[in-house]
Amino acid sequence: MNYQKITYDNAKNLQSVGQVQFGWIAQVLWSPMGDVLGICGGDGVALYINAFGGSPTHTLTDHSGPVKGIAFSRNNKMLASASADTTVKLWAIENNTIREHLTLKGHSNSVECVAFSPGGTMLATASADQTVRLWNTEIGIQQEVLEGHTDELTSVTFGLGGHVILSAGRDRGIRLWDLKAETRGTVLGEHDDWVREMATSPGGSVIASAGKDMTIRLWDLYEAKQSQILQSHFGGADCVAFSPDGMLLATGGRDNKIRIWDVETGEELVTLSDHSKPVLSLSFNPAGTMLVSGSGDNYVKLWVIPTE
Repeated sequence: MNYQKITYDNAKNLQSVGQVQFGWIAQVLWSPMGDVLGICGGDGVALYINAFGGSPTHTLTDHSGPVKGIAFSRNNKMLASASADTTVKLWAIENNTIREHLTLKGHSNSVECVAFSPGGTMLATASADQTVRLWNTEIGIQQEVLEGHTDELTSVTFGLGGHVILSAGRDRGIRLWDLKAETRGTVLGEHDDWVREMATSPGGSVIASAGKDMTIRLWDLYEAKQSQILQSHFGGADCVAFSPDGMLLATGGRDNKIRIWDVETGEELVTLSDHSKPVLSLSFNPAGTMLVSGSGDNYVKLWVIPTE
C-alpha cells in the first residue's frame, strides 16, 4: 500500500489502518529518519523498526518503574528514556541494534519527559521534583539545574534552534530559559489550568501547548507572546504534534478525539473518533504520510491516507 502525504486538502481522508495493544501508554514517537516507532509506558519501551504491528522489534525493560517519556536524537543514533524510577537512560542505536549507553541520575522524583537539543549534545529532562536539568549526552554529566517552577513538570522542549528551553507543568506557566542570557525562567504565558504537553514547530519559532483548561495555545517565540488560542477538547487537551512542514497541528484529549488544525488560520479540518478513551500522545512521521496515536484505551493506532 502506498501512502499519500497528509496535507490541508486531504486531511479529511485520514483512516486508521492498523493498531497494536501495549498496556498503559505514555508516549508514541517516530524517530527523525522515520524508520523507528517508539512506544513507552507502564511496560517499558517498545521499538518497531521498519515495521508496525505484531510484536515489537525491541523491548527495553531496564527501568524499575514506568517510562514516562522518550526522545530520539536528530541523527537517529540515540534514544533517551525517562522513568518514574527517577532516572534517565541513554541508548545507542546502530544497525537495527540498541544497547544501553548511560544512566543519568540526579532528579529526586519521577522524570516525566526528555528532549534532545538539535545538535544532540545536550539533553533536557523535566521532573515532578519541579526542576529542569541539562546533561551532556556524550559523558552523562549534569551541566545545569533550572529552578523556578512551583509544581510538578510535565513537558520540556527546545526552541529557536536550541538557543532556548521551554518547560511547563502543573503550575500552569510556560517558562522560557535563554541559554545565552543571564536572566532565565521568564514566564512566557499561562494556561488557566495545568499544561500537559508542548511541541515545537519544525522551524523552532512556535510552541504549541495543550492544557487541562481545554485549550491549545500557540506561542510566537520571536515575539515572546501568545499568537493563537484554540478551543479544543472537552475535558482537557493532552497532546500536540506538528506536521513536518508545520502547516498542520494534531491534538488529542479527554474527549477521546484527535483533531487536525490548520496552523495558519486556526481552522479545525477534521475530527477522528476511533479511540474509546483519552488520546494521550500523537506523532507524525518525518515524511508527513502517517500519524500515530496512543490512547488510554491501551491501543496505538496508525493513520494514513491510502492511495489505493
